Amino acid sequence: MTQLFANAPVTWGVWGPHSLPEGRTPRDILRALRDAGYTGVELGALGFFGLSPTETADTLAEYGLRSAGAYVPLRPLHGVDVMAGDLENLRAVCATLAACPGTGPVILAEETEAVLKRHVQRGDTAPELDLDNAQWANLIAGMVEAGRIAADFGLPVSYHPHTGTHIEQPHEVDRFLSGCDLDMTLDTGHAAAGGDDPLDLLRRWGDRVNHVHVKDLKLAPVERAQKEGLTFGMAEASAALGEGDLDMAAFMAALADRDYRGWVVVEQDRRPDGGHDHADVDAEQKRNLEWVKAHAGWLSKTI
Repeated sequence: MTQLFANAPVTWGVWGPHSLPEGRTPRDILRALRDAGYTGVELGALGFFGLSPTETADTLAEYGLRSAGAYVPLRPLHGVDVMAGDLENLRAVCATLAACPGTGPVILAEETEAVLKRHVQRGDTAPELDLDNAQWANLIAGMVEAGRIAADFGLPVSYHPHTGTHIEQPHEVDRFLSGCDLDMTLDTGHAAAGGDDPLDLLRRWGDRVNHVHVKDLKLAPVERAQKEGLTFGMAEASAALGEGDLDMAAFMAALADRDYRGWVVVEQDRRPDGGHDHADVDAEQKRNLEWVKAHAGWLSKTI
């Protein structure tokens, strides 16, 4: 049985725009993942690994890697025209994923909002940022529509609670998942930064988790951002696995208890302008995979 271990371009500082240092190409990332022993990669921005669905699929196949899915942010609260444009982008992403054999899910999320990124653990301290019932209905309906589009392509679908959005805090995640039947991407770092406990989130919604991002986190930058009203950036808080403040070993043990069999995607966010040495990033992601394998023995057992 192939172990579904992947990484993502954001680990190398690749965000929406294609942002790599001079002389570094998307193929360099694929080569690093192949050489480290990963079996897949999330696709990042549309077109990053190929200008067409066929080119993307062929490029991944060249490196012996599978698509572990793609992240698609949406803005259902920004009006019909904005959402229509976002859904066109979603369709293009779905066409690319559908060309990749055995792909991971379409990963839906709300697009981040600057004001929310300054209040990632706000609790009840900023009620003016909370959604009213009508907004909740619009948000859920928009994501359900997006999920239906992805399903029409024959693709698995997963929703990603994310800092800087209206679905990041525990009660927000609970309300969203209670209001629809979409499955969930459990991102340990975003859960913790949003004030949740990844272990408790897995306990509450484990039956709906079909995709996992393993991300270790240093909590001091989160706490400082909340206390001082700063814009929180995951790149400032991400850490190599086992080197942050989260009990990642306990989380992996909890996945084992549930016999989770989906993708395990390592993410260690970096800023595009972070000045990091990509050779160092390559080596660190090899160590991250070694950490995952050391804590994922149950995935080597056949089912």
